[in-house]
Amino acid sequence: MTIHSETRLPLTDVKVIDFGQYMAGPAVAMILADLGATVVHVDPPGGPMWQSPANATLNRNKLIVSLNLKSEEGVEQALALIEEADIVIESFRPGVMKRLGIDFQALREERNELITLSIPGFASNDTLRRDWRAFESVIAANSGVFTDMGLNRVLMGINPSFSPLPLGSAYGTMLAASSVVLALQARERTGMGDEIEVPLVCALMEGLCYNSIKIEGLPERYKTQREKEIERRRIEGQPMNLDYDELQELLDPFYRSYKCKDGRMFYVVCPSHREHAKRCLKVLGLYDELVAEGMSEEPDTYRPSSEWQSDMS
Repeated sequence: MTIHSETRLPLTDVKVIDFGQYMAGPAVAMILADLGATVVHVDPPGGPMWQSPANATLNRNKLIVSLNLKSEEGVEQALALIEEADIVIESFRPGVMKRLGIDFQALREERNELITLSIPGFASNDTLRRDWRAFESVIAANSGVFTDMGLNRVLMGINPSFSPLPLGSAYGTMLAASSVVLALQARERTGMGDEIEVPLVCALMEGLCYNSIKIEGLPERYKTQREKEIERRRIEGQPMNLDYDELQELLDPFYRSYKCKDGRMFYVVCPSHREHAKRCLKVLGLYDELVAEGMSEEPDTYRPSSEWQSDMS
């Protein structure tokens, strides 16, 4: 017996024109293609601006055409493609597409159901940086990736450390892909498209805010031991020179490494939620022992600690 089943991917019948180059733009279009969209990728006459084996993955499931957007004929061909599209993607510096003759705002005035996505390195309203060539290292340097990636590095006084990971494009891809899919969903209700901009530097800061966010007047109960130690050393003018072993004593007990009886290390990752910590203690067989020693379980740990049953939970 043969069973026939027709599976429609969620973006079947959605048409996408992908002018993106390098990573983020093509990666967003790749995700949309994986979800069933028909994607036409546009390269310049000389081929991709980034000559990399990664293009085989980034441009999978796409139709690839070559257009010279610096010629009148090429722009006309591009506009003809856009007329049939639901989504248009580009990843150049702000204003580049408009100077070439492809004005997203004007296109949406003619077809308000169109969804346009721009993924520049820096935001169009960032008058200082918007015209910079936003390579991954430039974005990372402007986001503090090389210096502010963690409290451990601050306390150990480690010099800026280069990371080759394309973090800006990675975060930008996921935020941009989510944005256009949500815009499609909204269009089903309203009939209106959207004009979306996802600057890579903003996407990266969104993803790394837990490393670099600063909150004025943050209550002491929310500060970690490492944050308190950094503040103390700065106030007292002491150097940031902790070694690895000294640092271990300041780590969150539910977010650090422990040595097992066999000498191997075990990494506990149970942050952010009291249930994580509770389950971890139960698995380790320590929960009942700690309760017997006086640890209470607060039903609402967001209340002021002065209202807790004890000074820990």
